[in-house]
Amino acid sequence: MSSVELTEAELHLARLRLSVFVVDQAIATSEELGFGWRPATITPTGLEGLSAELRSCHTTGLPFRVPRGFSDDTIFDSPATNWAMRFWHDTRHVWLGADFSTEAELAVASCHLARAKAEGFEPGSLEYALLLADTVGQTLYVARTKRFVIHQLLFATDCVCRDLDTAIRREVGRVLVEGSAS
Repeated sequence: MSSVELTEAELHLARLRLSVFVVDQAIATSEELGFGWRPATITPTGLEGLSAELRSCHTTGLPFRVPRGFSDDTIFDSPATNWAMRFWHDTRHVWLGADFSTEAELAVASCHLARAKAEGFEPGSLEYALLLADTVGQTLYVARTKRFVIHQLLFATDCVCRDLDTAIRREVGRVLVEGSAS
């Protein structure tokens, strides 16, 4: 197991930079589509649901609904930035015709990572590593455990500072200790 030291200041700055990038991507997507996004408790599910939501938003101009939950403990600077990421992510699912299989989620993740690289976040940068953990790492966690990552920031920092297998093992352990595992 490799171990990388990461200071709070480094993590804070990387999260801020990544947050600005994600909000910019969501705003650009919003401008392209002609509607924004809003957090909601009830949201579309599956590719068909996302596609119907996109069509409805085109027709009505209403904001695209994104899941409100699990947005307090992320790699981003605020829940609002996580909602922006979900908008950008969900619209990419529709544009790619990507369902929610592991392979399709990895294709969507690849789009996010390619945009990050194009915007100057090279592989090896902390911002890129955090986004990789958030998109690819979480997808692989779900594929292995059939559960969503609860402690997203801790999971991502474990991916960055340790490795994916350790991050998965530690997240499973945290969830089991809390008694929320199924």
